[in-house]
Amino acid sequence: MISIQKGSILIYRVFDIAEEVNLSRVEELLTREVSRSRLRFTLTPRQVVIMRNAPVTIALGETDLTFHSKNLKVEVFAKFWDYGVLSILFQVPIETGTDWNTLVETGARLETDTLIDEAARFRAQELVNLVRPALRDPHHWHEIEDYVIYFFEDLKGIGKASELLEKADVARLILAETQAPLSERSKRSIIDEGTYQYAENDLTVIDWNSAIVVEPSGKKEVPEVIEFVLTHMMEMRYYDGLLDQKLATLYDSIEESRGRFFSNRFTSLSREASARYIEFSEFIERVDNSFKVVGDFYLAKIFRAAGEQFRIPEWETNISRKINLFSNLSELLQGEVNVNRSLWLEVTIVVLILFELVTTFTKYMVGGTG
Repeated sequence: MISIQKGSILIYRVFDIAEEVNLSRVEELLTREVSRSRLRFTLTPRQVVIMRNAPVTIALGETDLTFHSKNLKVEVFAKFWDYGVLSILFQVPIETGTDWNTLVETGARLETDTLIDEAARFRAQELVNLVRPALRDPHHWHEIEDYVIYFFEDLKGIGKASELLEKADVARLILAETQAPLSERSKRSIIDEGTYQYAENDLTVIDWNSAIVVEPSGKKEVPEVIEFVLTHMMEMRYYDGLLDQKLATLYDSIEESRGRFFSNRFTSLSREASARYIEFSEFIERVDNSFKVVGDFYLAKIFRAAGEQFRIPEWETNISRKINLFSNLSELLQGEVNVNRSLWLEVTIVVLILFELVTTFTKYMVGGTG
């Protein structure tokens, strides 16, 4: 029987809080708080992941978390990312000797527990209030991204890490399934498509909703890479929703303006479409540039695998398509503006010609009368 001798459950909640975060300003603001609170900056990990702007990471201390009538001491961490994201991590220790079936049941309860969401929202709002001067265009988006990583440092009942796939129902824990027995096809799809291993004693299984990481050294480099990709997905979701909203508003405005002779609204609509196109293009570039290179090829593989599991390429394609719609709308509206201007010019010319004719005719009539 497999049991966990040392490990933890890493529960992530990710929020979109602003268009951009000034990380230097965040450090300055939080440094003031360190002296009079439990906030503290965490030690800088080994730089295997090189980013344009590494996130500001702080430890929020321990907190009591009631989980299904059981009180737990949980460590809480937070990270500010320069592209407007805040991630909250609850690190729940796994009791020594916990067997696999018990862990699966715990995972299933995590899926339905709302107190974690409430605790994360409270912490996020508390931090946003502290660093508000460092946020550009702060906003509140009700959606959050959640993820769970089961992090094992010591497992009893296996020799090599790969034996975990044979002796434990890994897919059942990944899916937090306690009711229906999983088919072999379901199990194989998770294991075959999401399993990665570097050395004999480590293992990573990634799925869209959770992951299993076996790392005897206790280093959390793999979870940090997964968290990094998770923040990208959050931004993709946010901008996809925002694009839908802005496109719908733009379409409504265009419909309202149609049929209005010499409507000047097309000018403002064209400017808005152009501005949105530039804004969303800058967002894609900012997020893409945030990740430069992974100095470890195994972590680079994990980065790509997490991106595929989270459907990052599909999100990018969808957003790019909508951004191109903004570009096309901008050109279309600019064409309408040019047509309106031409009409105004033609009318002006006609009026001037008429004025000249009327003036000439009047002078002729006055001269003839005289």
